[in-house]
Amino acid sequence: MIYLLLSVLCSVTIGNLLQSFRRDRGVAILSIFLGNYVLAAVFSAVMAIWHHETFTVFDVWFGALCGGFFLANFFVYQHNIQINGLSLSVGTMRVGVIIPAVVTLLWFPEALQLTKILGFVIIVAAFVIGTDRHHLGNLLWLLMLFLVSGMTETTMKVYKELGSGQQYSFFTILFTAAAFYTMVSMAIKRDKLQWNWFLRGTVLGVPNQLSSVFFLHGLGIVPATVAFPLVASGIVFFSFISDAIIWKHSYSLAQKVMILLILVGIVLLNI
Repeated sequence: MIYLLLSVLCSVTIGNLLQSFRRDRGVAILSIFLGNYVLAAVFSAVMAIWHHETFTVFDVWFGALCGGFFLANFFVYQHNIQINGLSLSVGTMRVGVIIPAVVTLLWFPEALQLTKILGFVIIVAAFVIGTDRHHLGNLLWLLMLFLVSGMTETTMKVYKELGSGQQYSFFTILFTAAAFYTMVSMAIKRDKLQWNWFLRGTVLGVPNQLSSVFFLHGLGIVPATVAFPLVASGIVFFSFISDAIIWKHSYSLAQKVMILLILVGIVLLNI
């Protein structure tokens, strides 16, 4: 369980770093993410060499596919924030944990106790309650976000079951592919590389890489049907705490109920 907690803390760290970056004007988000992916790829490659890992055919092509999912998820997420708002977008992404949980039950059967089912349902209900649904905006983009974010998280479970287990080599391919796709996107959009934002992006690289590594370690110990909702709820819970302490944000009654339900769900998942 400690690996899942470390994955959550790394993800929350990334969110707070991005929040600090967005406080500056003229933020170049693609340059930030390119720096992030490049550093994560280099860090993964160094670790792969250190552990004497090799590359398998499956890891290479699947890592390249996952890199596309990672970047696609980012683009769809950013577009949803613009047209549907942050609250609805985050809520939709977190409800996306339904997809990897269903895939796990269908293709990678795991025992699921009644308390864990109840905990999972409560956590999903918490995301629904804490989401502002008064301004739905473009439902098609919300559906795309739900599907892409859910499939992105599913890839981690698929690799855990079918991959070689040489995770640093796998992440080297994944983050290298994501960096390549980012450069292609920058070329298409004629977005010039801004080195100051690129260097800030490298700060994100280590926690980004470690969050995935810790999560894969956790999947080897905790059933995926528990790990996915637990990590999703943990990210939301600690994000609320950091928002209140660091960014001095206040919350509505619905959001407070959401946090309470998340705590109940986490307890049930761990019984």
